[in-house]
Amino acid sequence: MDRDQIAQEVLAAVGGKGNVTANDICMTRLRILTEDPSLVDTDQLSSARGVLGFVKRGANGIEVVFGPGKVEAVHEALVRLTGIEGNEEAFDEASAMPSPIHVHISHNPLRSAALAQSEGDVDAAPEGPSEEDAEDASVEDLVSLLDVMEPADASPDETTDADVDVEDQLPEGPVRVLVINGPNINMLGIREPDIYGHDSYRAMLRICHDAALEAGFADCTCFQSNHEGDLIDAIQDAYGTYAGIIINPGAYTHTSIAILDAAKAVGLPMIEVHISKLEDREDFRQVSYIRAACFETITGLGVEGYRKALFDMAAHLGL
Repeated sequence: MDRDQIAQEVLAAVGGKGNVTANDICMTRLRILTEDPSLVDTDQLSSARGVLGFVKRGANGIEVVFGPGKVEAVHEALVRLTGIEGNEEAFDEASAMPSPIHVHISHNPLRSAALAQSEGDVDAAPEGPSEEDAEDASVEDLVSLLDVMEPADASPDETTDADVDVEDQLPEGPVRVLVINGPNINMLGIREPDIYGHDSYRAMLRICHDAALEAGFADCTCFQSNHEGDLIDAIQDAYGTYAGIIINPGAYTHTSIAILDAAKAVGLPMIEVHISKLEDREDFRQVSYIRAACFETITGLGVEGYRKALFDMAAHLGL
């Protein structure tokens, strides 16, 4: 993939290089400040190659999300094309005023078929969703932004020695929570329903949405990936943006020291959730690396475990 061509596509979508006043990178995001935000074509930006999504920041800022390992190269090309070096300080004010995220996810026929089957619409699966449904599924399916907010009391199922100074961890401004799901969670309703239940992935997102509305958060993002590095990037990107993380690493629970290291690195309050009751399953599932970074573990409640986790996180944060 040609980094210069990608940078040119991004520049064209944000109104040309003459409309760029500053740029920088943050984790997997390319950050751009524009002179005239009305010139930004969000549809064109969403369709640019390699772009996974974007977040508007303040009146003139926008952050373009790329996959792991791509943003540095694209930023280097953008600096060459604009002649403007990266400037982190220019984004301090814009970063304090995030607007809702806008997510673009490339169409995946297998995912569409799985979602259609999980909703009982098997006949419609081969043709894929309509344009309107595809847009909704993109947001709901992998990075659903949940409007949130009012607390409830809850007591944790299980605690560990993970010690967090909550007051120090809370970012300034609205309190946001991140829900991370690992491999095969997107196949809920299809994958071994006798173990994981018949609720679909979309149904789980709706549960998170409803719980978040009651739990006191200003914003909640749901992210799912089948790739270990993507989960690590999501944890790292949460630093300074989210007050806590609800995580179900899937099978990576039992294998990934790297995910544990990322969780310890950011030091955010974290709750581990599993849909099935791991204690009653195979021996190899009795090991959980991520648990060492979590103050609570919830297992065996099905998708309702996410509801409990959101309320427990809100209580832990004192919302």
